[in-house]
Amino acid sequence: MRPLVALAVVVLALPGRVALGAPESSHESVVELRLNGVTVPEALLVRFAADGALLIRDSDLAALRLKTPASGQVSIAGERYYRFADGDGRTLNFDAATQSVELTLPASAFVATSEPGVRREIPVPTVSPGGFLNYEISLQETDEQALGGAFLEGGVFGYFGVVTTTGVARSGSEAASSARLDTTWAHDFPERLASLRVGDSINATGAWGRAARFAGVQYGTNFATQPTLVTTPLLAASGEAIVPSTVEVFVNGMPAGTTEVPPGPFQIRNVPAINGAGQMQVVVTDALGRQQVIAQDFYSGATLLQPGLDEYSFELGAIRENYGQRSFDYGDWIAAATWRRGLTDVVTAELHAEGSGAGNAALGADVALRVGRLGILSATVAGGGDEVDSGVLTGLGFEHSGRRFSVFTRSQWYSRGFAQLGTVRGQPAPRQQSFVGLGLNLAARGSLQLAYGLQSDWSGLEVTTIGAGYSRSLGDWGFLNFSTSVSTAEQRATELQLGWTLPFGERASTSTVLRHRSSQDEGSESEAVFDVQQSLPVGSGSGYDLRVSTSSDLRLGYAYQGRAGTVSLDYASEDGSKGARAGAIGGLAITGDGVLPSRVLDQSFAIVTVADYAGIPVYVDNQPIGRTDHKGRVLIDRLRAYEANDVRVDVLALPMDASLDREEIRVTPAWRSGTVVAFPVKRARALTLRLVLADGRSVPAGASVEVGSTTTAVAREGLVYLADSAAGPQQGRVHWPGQGCSFAFNREESGEPVPDLGTVTCRDDGP
Repeated sequence: MRPLVALAVVVLALPGRVALGAPESSHESVVELRLNGVTVPEALLVRFAADGALLIRDSDLAALRLKTPASGQVSIAGERYYRFADGDGRTLNFDAATQSVELTLPASAFVATSEPGVRREIPVPTVSPGGFLNYEISLQETDEQALGGAFLEGGVFGYFGVVTTTGVARSGSEAASSARLDTTWAHDFPERLASLRVGDSINATGAWGRAARFAGVQYGTNFATQPTLVTTPLLAASGEAIVPSTVEVFVNGMPAGTTEVPPGPFQIRNVPAINGAGQMQVVVTDALGRQQVIAQDFYSGATLLQPGLDEYSFELGAIRENYGQRSFDYGDWIAAATWRRGLTDVVTAELHAEGSGAGNAALGADVALRVGRLGILSATVAGGGDEVDSGVLTGLGFEHSGRRFSVFTRSQWYSRGFAQLGTVRGQPAPRQQSFVGLGLNLAARGSLQLAYGLQSDWSGLEVTTIGAGYSRSLGDWGFLNFSTSVSTAEQRATELQLGWTLPFGERASTSTVLRHRSSQDEGSESEAVFDVQQSLPVGSGSGYDLRVSTSSDLRLGYAYQGRAGTVSLDYASEDGSKGARAGAIGGLAITGDGVLPSRVLDQSFAIVTVADYAGIPVYVDNQPIGRTDHKGRVLIDRLRAYEANDVRVDVLALPMDASLDREEIRVTPAWRSGTVVAFPVKRARALTLRLVLADGRSVPAGASVEVGSTTTAVAREGLVYLADSAAGPQQGRVHWPGQGCSFAFNREESGEPVPDLGTVTCRDDGP
């Protein structure tokens, strides 16, 4: 056997693929391994079998991302190895000169990789204490009376959350009145996806409940605290890559993400899907430019939740009565609870319970089921009643949203004794509520909509409504729309409307509408309405509206919108009556940097400060917002809560004596809260002077100048530039080889950004 062993050793030294002895005569070697085109970072200790197969230790498989082979196990000196050789989609090459191995395996030999796709981010809001005030004031005069009204909203915010209160006031021919509307303290918990509300609120209804305005406590899920969270089931894209590749994911032709994957099976998780039917495409491109495309159809809808994701709401309080008329009028207590959970990618279940001091109580469930690519089917069953009777509610629904065709239908049936929150004994109880809506996209030929509604109660009243609509773009000639509806109750009524709209300019348009209405008790009437209008701009500017009709009705309106709010004037003449109205809408922002007038502050906002420089342009997400006032401030009134808003200033507009370390600051405000964004502007108090010696010669170039903590060098002809210097008298010293001198100067306040002090004598003080 010794000659064979010697022969095997000699052959091992030859380049290219080689044949070695049996495993018991295998040779141990340290090699550089290149696996499916990827070089393993560290050298690998392997063995070679007599037939040229590569033997890899079992303990190294995990580091190489290789699955444990089903066969080819070899035991050497008590250690387990696995054989890798040519054949069955595998290729093996060994270069003895470089001690390197090139091994190519099929993708199935690798452990699958999983990329997360969209990552969930928990926002950390920037909070500053402050407040706001919103107002809407109107004065109206008609032929009969003069009326006045005001709506006010005040808010205070900070780390504790937001406290808001609203109220209305009225005056007219009758006695003046006022009433409080809502007062609420709200605190968000972004890390929990939840919000706590104490005060006035509206309960969550679930799929079949009734909404009620109450005063009390509400705690529940608030997905708006994490805007990047996708609540619907996410898609997963999978495939295989032989060599390192780039994977691009497209949803309905729109890019959804790109990632790099190593060789082997891969899965891209958490790919967001659009609502409705669609197709996901996965394009795999390897290093040689070869591509493979994997297509996958899907259906997604907002009624579904991700598996394991919960949505809930709990309420306890008292019913608000005579809302808008009385400030503190409360009725029976109510309690409600709603819980939804995504059980799987295709099933979402809901439980809802409610009760009140009036004796009404109900409990029920709703299930939403995705049926392949067809759509989402939902079913409801609930039981409820009062102290006298009880009954059952059942419901069915279906939705499908596609590029060409969409349908939505929902029906609910009530037994005679069913009662729930808001049911009043003695009033007609509902029997059936049904709605069917169809939509057809005709591409360039427009779109068609059909609708059917039915509502009946146990008293025998039944109302049916059938409607149809058609709209189409006419290109440069504007838009055309047609609608019709037929309603049958005690009297049959029919409405027809044909409209044509032609935009012109940036914000202006003209429209013509033909209307016809007929009913059994009122007869029929027709009318043509002509309208020319210009909408308000995003920034400051004006808008108007001029409307006339063949029935002699007339309306004139004008509005101007500025940074501090909007004012409007309107005049109308209708059915022989005339009236005029004047109104103003705006707000005030209150922060640690002062009070600024603004438009209505119904979203998050910020006050941006740029030292005391006026006229500096400010941008949010690269969109111009405004310019700073005489105090260097500008208000941003439309920031997105719990999202990153990039605020930037135009550094080119800063004066020469200003330096800015950061020209962009990222702001993440809390809901309906404000913050101060202060840009770190530093005034550069620079100056120039020319240093000369007592005999008139210039201080030599290159000499070192020290003034306070500032050190600089002398330029040619004794010129010195000091980037920062204080105001008033100052001393300085100059050093150069073998000599030095001292000088004094006085910097006076002036309007110049970089004043020139002229020639300054430097007195010799020795080396």
